This record gives sequence, C-alpha cells and structure tokens, in this order.
Amino acid sequence: MISDPRSVTFHLPVSCRSAVAQVKRALEKDGLRVPAEMNVASHIREEFGATLTPSFVLYVDDPALLLEAVIYQRDAAMLIPQPVSISGNGHASEIVLRSAEALRDMGMPPVVRDSVLELHSRIVRAMDSIGEREALPQIAQC
Repeated sequence: MISDPRSVTFHLPVSCRSAVAQVKRALEKDGLRVPAEMNVASHIREEFGATLTPSFVLYVDDPALLLEAVIYQRDAAMLIPQPVSISGNGHASEIVLRSAEALRDMGMPPVVRDSVLELHSRIVRAMDSIGEREALPQIAQC
C-alpha cells in the first residue's frame, strides 16, 4: 500500500500475529490501551466464506483523553478510541492509521481536537519505536 496524506503507514518485517503483539506492547509502553479489537479476516470468513490475508483492527485509547473529550462533546467517542489497522502475510506486516492532517480536517471543537491529536501523536510515537514509517512520495516544486 502507498501512503497518502490521509494515512500514516508503518512496516514491520514480521508476521501479522507477531506485529499485533508488538504493536500492543509498544502502545502499552506509552500508557495506551486496546479496549477492543477485530479480526477482520476471521469476520469476513465467517460472514462470506472468503479467505483474506490476516488483518486486524485495534481500537486504541487513553481513558483520560477519552473522558476529557466526551465531557465537552459526547460524540467524541467516535474518534477515541482510534482505529489502527494491521495486515500482512507470513513475512511482513503493514500498520495503517489516519494522519494528523485527516483528523484536523474533521472540524472538531478545539478541546476535542486536542485530545484526539494527543492520542494520535502517542500512537505514532509508539509505532515509530517498532516499525519503519513509509515516506510519502515527494512532489517536485516548480
């Protein structure tokens, strides 16, 4: 997958299941939690009988940031926890999350935006500690 300005992509040279475990450990080191996760491949297999490469979505939060955001706007709970997608094959995995730019463009009130962006920066920091960030293609300036 090629990153676009709406997402941030990291690569890990391990299987998807190993990547999920590494991601969870890195998030935990930064004081973040994964209150929910979804095995996307398993869900698709159960619903449609289709086989996909391993794919998971972790929903990442910090309860204090969630509380801070929902005090000001209840629907902030749609943005915290933040989804982190992990997919891969036997040898390599990819981690994808929304970019800060995409989150900023959602038109949130400042207090909610600050909580969402703080959580995002901590997730990115955790992923930087374990994976290689994919660089965006550079556009030549005229």
